[in-house]
Amino acid sequence: SSGINAEYGGTFYVTGNHEYYTNDADNWLKHLRSLSITALHNQNAMIVESSNNSKICIAGVDDPQSEKMGYTGHSTDPISATAGCPEDAPVIMLAHQPKAAKLSIDLLPRVDLVLSGHTHGGQFFPVHIPVYLVNPFFAGLYQPKPDTHVYVSRGLRFYGAPMRLFSFPQYTSIYLHKKFEE
Repeated sequence: SSGINAEYGGTFYVTGNHEYYTNDADNWLKHLRSLSITALHNQNAMIVESSNNSKICIAGVDDPQSEKMGYTGHSTDPISATAGCPEDAPVIMLAHQPKAAKLSIDLLPRVDLVLSGHTHGGQFFPVHIPVYLVNPFFAGLYQPKPDTHVYVSRGLRFYGAPMRLFSFPQYTSIYLHKKFEE
């Protein structure tokens, strides 16, 4: 067991760039399944709250680094990831890199929320400048379309140099509430 307990529907995961750097993404996915963590490999899962039949479609795309590394059978495919999501269910897309978040928003007719990371909020000066310039979303909450939000977490750790400067670690809790019709 992973020791992670989810109240509704399970625990979900999407690949990031480092799984492809190790050239071992399939073994990572297999290991996560052994811990009862659902890896969304351009797939989705439905969460249904039984007391009121509320539904949410959780979709996830592979990291764009998979294609750059030539990893067979992996790509960023938001269309496949959302195939079968009901029209009446909100869609939450998990996309490790903000570039995959942007691709999802551009290709799909509707995504309600995209949860992303990867940038570490720039991690430290002056690294945050190119990170800001090459990513369509950097850190925090964005609303690129009237009914679409993107949230990019700065994350808890770091990449490379074990330091952060002007980019604090972040643990985020997101609470979802049903939209009330007027």
